[in-house]
Amino acid sequence: MRVEHIGLDRNSTDSAGLVNAGFPFSKDWAPVTGRIGYTWEAIPGLTFFSQYATGADIAANNIFLLAPTQPLDLTTARTYETGIKHLFWDNRAEWSFSAYDIVRKNVYAAAGGMQLNIAGRQESKGVELAASVRPIEPLRLWGNIAYVDARYADYNFVGGSFSGNTPPNVPRIVANAGASYRFFTPWPVELGITGRHVGDRYNTDANVVTMKAYTVADVYAFVDIPKTVFAAVDQARLTFRVRNITDKRYAIWGDPFYPDQILLGAPRTYEISAAFKW
Repeated sequence: MRVEHIGLDRNSTDSAGLVNAGFPFSKDWAPVTGRIGYTWEAIPGLTFFSQYATGADIAANNIFLLAPTQPLDLTTARTYETGIKHLFWDNRAEWSFSAYDIVRKNVYAAAGGMQLNIAGRQESKGVELAASVRPIEPLRLWGNIAYVDARYADYNFVGGSFSGNTPPNVPRIVANAGASYRFFTPWPVELGITGRHVGDRYNTDANVVTMKAYTVADVYAFVDIPKTVFAAVDQARLTFRVRNITDKRYAIWGDPFYPDQILLGAPRTYEISAAFKW
C-alpha cells in the first residue's frame, strides 16, 4: 500500500508582472494506491503469477496548457495481470504468456491546437507471448509478440465524440525477434541481428490519419576485451552496430498537438561504442 501527498501551486502573470485571471491556483491530493499479487511454482520450472494494482498521478500532457477554468484532477488507474512462465530443457529454453486489463480514468488528451480536453476513460486489454531458446551453447534465438486493444470511453465533447477510438501512437501489434552467436575465443566475439515490427497507428484521437506499419532490423558485433589488456576494469567491451540496416523510411511518432506533422524514424545509422565496468 502506498499513501502519497501531492501538492500543486500554479501561477501566471503577464509581461507587466500582473497576475492573470484565475490565478494563482493551488490544489492538494492524498491518493492511496497499492498492489497485491502472487507467484506459484506449480512444478519446477513452471510458474503462475497474477497481480492487481492501482495508481494515481497528474497525467495531463502538459499542465501549463490547461485553461484557468479547467479542473485538474488525478488520473487514476487499475490493472489486472495474469500469466505463466515455463523454463525447461535444462534451462536452455523458456516461454511466457501474460494477459492484462488496464483502465485509466480522467485522462487528458489533445483537443486541437495547444489545448487539452478531459477524455473520460482509456481502456486497454492485451496479451503478450515471449520465447527464447539456446539450441547450442553459442546460439540464442528469441522473439516476442504483443497484441493490445486500446480504446477511449466516455470521450464526448461539443459537436462529437471520440468514444471507441484508439489513442494516438498505439499499435495493435508489436513484435520483436533476434538471434545471436557467440565465439568463445580468447577475445570473445558475438554477432547478432534483431528485428522489430510495429503495426498501424493513428496520429490523433480523431483516428483519421494512419501511420503505416513498419519493420526494421539492426545488426551488431561486439568483442569482450580480456583483462590482460585493461587490468584496471572488470569488463571492457567494444561494439559496432548498424541500426535500420535497410534504411527504411517510416513514421515513428505523431504529436496530437501538431496533426499535420509526423516524426520520421532515424535512417540507417552506424555506431561504435566502448563500455567499461569497474
